[in-house]
Amino acid sequence: MNFFEKLGKLFMNNITYTIILVFGLILFLYFSEGDLIAGVLTALSALVVYVCVSLLYGEYKKMPKTVKAKPVAKKAVATKSTAKKSK
Repeated sequence: MNFFEKLGKLFMNNITYTIILVFGLILFLYFSEGDLIAGVLTALSALVVYVCVSLLYGEYKKMPKTVKAKPVAKKAVATKSTAKKSK
């Protein structure tokens, strides 16, 4: 299977993502208003921000959860009995 057959199969199996991708590309080309370089730079910066946020979120989820410290209960100090046993 060559590259284009795999790509076509991928697009057909994920038709929802394909439609959203095409719609996003059309909006990108429409709003770049002929200044393609500015549009590409905007898209790349948004991609960088997205990747950084997703990586930071993944690291945040890996961090151990903080546990509130339980109050330490004072133990009663054992005292020696001073009373003598009678014989």
